[in-house]
Amino acid sequence: MMKTKYIAIIILVLTSLLFSAQPALAQDYEYTVHVRKDFGYSWANDIQGSFSIALIGDEENVKSVNFFIDDEILATLDSSPFRYQFNTEDFNPGAHQLYGEVFLKDGSSQLTPALIYDFLARETSSQQIKKIFLIIGGILLGVIAIVTFVQTVFLKGKKQGTREPGAPRSYGLMGGTICPKCGRPFPRHIYGMNLVVGRLDRCDNCGKWVMTVRATPEVLRMAEEAELEAVKADETETIRPAKERDNLEDTRFFDDL
Repeated sequence: MMKTKYIAIIILVLTSLLFSAQPALAQDYEYTVHVRKDFGYSWANDIQGSFSIALIGDEENVKSVNFFIDDEILATLDSSPFRYQFNTEDFNPGAHQLYGEVFLKDGSSQLTPALIYDFLARETSSQQIKKIFLIIGGILLGVIAIVTFVQTVFLKGKKQGTREPGAPRSYGLMGGTICPKCGRPFPRHIYGMNLVVGRLDRCDNCGKWVMTVRATPEVLRMAEEAELEAVKADETETIRPAKERDNLEDTRFFDDL
């Protein structure tokens, strides 16, 4: 009897715990709000400018929505999409809570979790933007300096591969480019560094570090042909003075007659 009594008590306790857990599960938020930047500044929870607050969830069961900023109604919407645009400059700078009150078609209502954002003044956001650009610029310059130093050390004294001017060549998976210094084509290297305006790479022909962009196969072929024509022109200019000297030597014998 005692064992049966204890078993009954245990079952009763477990049953009460099971049913008491149901309301806790029902407290999971079915609807939330999302704040999106339309135009302005946003960094973590610091925002300034034009933003939109939108309801996230099944809108088919929603009758209307009140969007709140702190304890004041920001907007009341009774049709989908439940989204409202606002400007932070219409409110005092500082921390603000944004949330929604959702009215369902069955007559019930729900409050969404509050999102906390720090509304910045225009001057403050401008200062933060300048700081961010300075930090990014400093990091970028440091990376460029380090990469350039490493590349220079590893490639110092490295002989450039000889290639017949104008000869067709394979530029590999990374493609080829045209050196803005010497005008000759060369394959892009894996040790090159992609920057915003192009790729910093070392020319196989003149050995200089240049900023380049990937060239199309047609442009590379034209550069190869121009490379060959330049060599032929140099050879012609070399041969012509030699022939002129020979002609002058021949006229010496005619003058003696």
